[in-house]
Amino acid sequence: MRDDWKRNQQRMMAAILPGVMRDRGWQAQIEQHSIFPNWKKVVDETTAAHTEPLKIVKGTLWVEVENSAWLQQFQFQKIFLLESINTFLENASIQDIRFVLPKAEKKTKQDEHKVRFAAPPTEDVKHFEEQASFIEDEATREALIRFWYLSKACVRD
Repeated sequence: MRDDWKRNQQRMMAAILPGVMRDRGWQAQIEQHSIFPNWKKVVDETTAAHTEPLKIVKGTLWVEVENSAWLQQFQFQKIFLLESINTFLENASIQDIRFVLPKAEKKTKQDEHKVRFAAPPTEDVKHFEEQASFIEDEATREALIRFWYLSKACVRD
């Protein structure tokens, strides 16, 4: 009897779910996002080889492009790509495409140097703790001591 009740509940959910999805606008969003796994089918081979769809925000598809030369090329093909995408979609559409370059890992001078830990001499620590002892708030005093300690202990090679 429990299995019959469970199957009945499942049938009711299956009957209700399409209407809820349609009424909430989820059906269009799910269809829009079907672009991601089907990207190689949606666009031509060259486009698929040099791009990757990232996200869809308010009807705009964000696409990562391999480099600035390809970004420029795809800007010229934007209307063609929009037509291709919207032809693939049956009940939804994409209004715009934004092309972006991959986030570059920026190297700073700090990244070029390795940092190693070298504990400061015990007498220096005691001396600084004495200097900081006039700070009445214990949490502030401890935070200052920790900050000083780390500033002395982290040594660049």
